This record gives sequence, structure tokens and C-alpha cells, in this order.
Amino acid sequence: MTDGSKRSVPQLLMRRDTLTGLAVCSVPHGCSVRRAVQNDEAGIAGVLSRAFSADWDADRVRSSLTRARDVESVYVVQANEQVVGTASARVDPVSFPGEGYLHWVGVLPEWQRRGLGRAVCVRVLQRFAEMGLTGAVLETDDHRLDAVRLYLRLGFRPANRNDGDQQRWEQVLRALGEQKEW
Repeated sequence: MTDGSKRSVPQLLMRRDTLTGLAVCSVPHGCSVRRAVQNDEAGIAGVLSRAFSADWDADRVRSSLTRARDVESVYVVQANEQVVGTASARVDPVSFPGEGYLHWVGVLPEWQRRGLGRAVCVRVLQRFAEMGLTGAVLETDDHRLDAVRLYLRLGFRPANRNDGDQQRWEQVLRALGEQKEW
């Protein structure tokens, strides 16, 4: 889930070992989660631009998501005929065999804390299960504490790729008030 900027610190990895037991998520009245269509690309760009403080436009959405070879599907949360959230189902069988990659999750700030991020993430996880995958991964930044809290509640657990990751995870979990369960 990179934002295109140069990173001095790599993203942290989280893993969900199973795709069973996915909770059914409801969304507030007037909202729906559905697969994205071409007309959603500008709305997706708007969500990702605001959620990540990055430059997204419809062309970038097409090249990075809706027409990217490694992205199987893109989902949106729609409210009042507006795209207010998104998440993508990516596959990288070389780096993550048998697992789906939860990719570019974002919700407009004014629509956060309503369960929309959870709902669109669960839909992507359900898609991975439909595809016959056995687990899921994602990458996130240390400072995205609300996102990490959501991912923990969805059953993702911190995964260490190198010695420094454990210390970074301990700091993130301490900031969240979470106990080390991994």
C-alpha cells in the first residue's frame, strides 16, 4: 500500500492465517459495499487522495488498481451515490502464495467511525475466500493507528520480516494499548 513517496522505513506487515469465520458486516442505512465500476475511478481517487494525503487521479486509479494485473478486484463503499470508501483485492503469488493482499484501504474522513472500513475490508476478505485463497496479508505504516486497530479486530496479526519489525510492532501496540498476542 505504498503512496508513491520515497520511504526511509518500510511498511509493517500483518497477516491473517485463515479466511474462515469472517463476520457479517452491516453498513448504515443508505450505504452499500459493491464491486467498483469504471465510473467509480474519480471517486476512488478522491477517497485515496484524502485518506492518504497523496496525489491520486482517475488515471492513477486505472493504472494502479482497476486495470492493474495484480489487482483482482476493487470494492467501494457508496453513500448517497458518492464513493466514500474503497479497498482492493490484490494477488502476489510470488511474495504471498496462497494469500490475498488487502490493498489501498481508505474511507473519507467525514465517513470514518461508522463501520465502513470494516465492511469493505470484510468484503475483500470474502472475495479472497471465494477465490480459494487460505489467508491474507496487508502492509501499513506505523503511524496509522486507527487502521492497525481495525486490522487487529479483523483478525490480522503483526508479522516480522526483520529484526527491527518486532520493536516497531511493540511501539505500535503500546500506543494502541494492546497486549502482545503474537
